This record gives sequence, C-alpha cells and structure tokens, in this order.
Amino acid sequence: MEHGQAETTSEEGKSTSPQNGRRRLSALWRSDPEGVSVDLLRVGVGAVWFLNLLFVLIPSNQFFPTFEAVTLSFGPTTLGGPGIANFVAANAVVFAWVVAGLTGYLGVAFLLGMTTRLACILGGVASILFLITQFSSTFTTPGGTDVGAHPLYLLIYLILFLGGAGRYCAVDHWIWIHGNVRFPRLMRILFAPR
Repeated sequence: MEHGQAETTSEEGKSTSPQNGRRRLSALWRSDPEGVSVDLLRVGVGAVWFLNLLFVLIPSNQFFPTFEAVTLSFGPTTLGGPGIANFVAANAVVFAWVVAGLTGYLGVAFLLGMTTRLACILGGVASILFLITQFSSTFTTPGGTDVGAHPLYLLIYLILFLGGAGRYCAVDHWIWIHGNVRFPRLMRILFAPR
C-alpha cells in the first residue's frame, strides 16, 4: 500500500483501500460501461443540483428576499399568460421553500442514488414547470441562440429513468441487494430497479 493511504476492512472482512476502489470501478466499467456511464451522469446531475442549493442558501445571493420579484418578472414570459407567476408570487414564502427543498432533495437523491426514479420524475416535472414559466424568454425569435437548460434536463432525466440509474454506488442498489424492500411494486417506481 502506498504511503498515506488508509486501509480499512469491509463487511466481508476483505481489505479495502482507494486502490481497491479504483480496481472495482474499473471492473464495473469493463462489465457494464453503459450502466456505469448512466450512474456517472446521475452523480454529475446531483453535483449540479447541490451547487444550485448552495446558490439558494448563500445569503449574498438573496434568493429568499428576491423570490417574489423574480417570479413576477417571469409573468410576461409564461406560456398562457402571467397567471402561474402571479399565483406563485402571491405565495412567495411557500414556493421559495418548496424550490429550496426540491433543490436540496434532488442534489442529495442524485448524488447518493437514493429514490433515483422519484427524483427523475420530480426533476422532470420541475423542469417542465420552469420551461413553461420561462417559455417566451427561452424561445425568443428573432435573436434566440439556444433553448435553455430545461430541455437538456428533461433529456437527462429520461436517460437516467430509462437507463436504470442507481445501480452502482447508490443507496437504491444497497436497499435492493439487502432485501430491505417492502411494497416492491411501489418501490420499483421510487427506487432504481435492481
């Protein structure tokens, strides 16, 4: 073992080290490159949502104090008129906490691979709502140069959902292999499949 690397003992009594972790990841990559790629995408999306959470929580970003004004600014760009933006702005405190909570949940769920399928569904619904409220500012003509982040998020959630994200290095996988599953049909919706 290299100097400075800690060696630990796993549940099976086998010696584990960072080098063994790299070997295990390499073996997983050789045996299922698509599955590992999907889970790496899951972790990447989790990191993005976790960074979003930091932006929400850092006081200098003024997320909570400016939430109502920002929401109202989307009124003219909302598909179907300003009704949704006005409703959210009228209940700004509740919706600010809902957005912050959802951001935190998605960050943790994707990073840890916990309730991965539910996170894909909720993330997809949130992206559809954000896309609807920012529609005219996202799809502007003339002068529009891109479609924004939410169509990309929707595609990523679809890939994660259909690709079975949560198979490797994930709480979902641990729950399935240890047989701690109650209500298996419901759990197949919430958690990643085996």
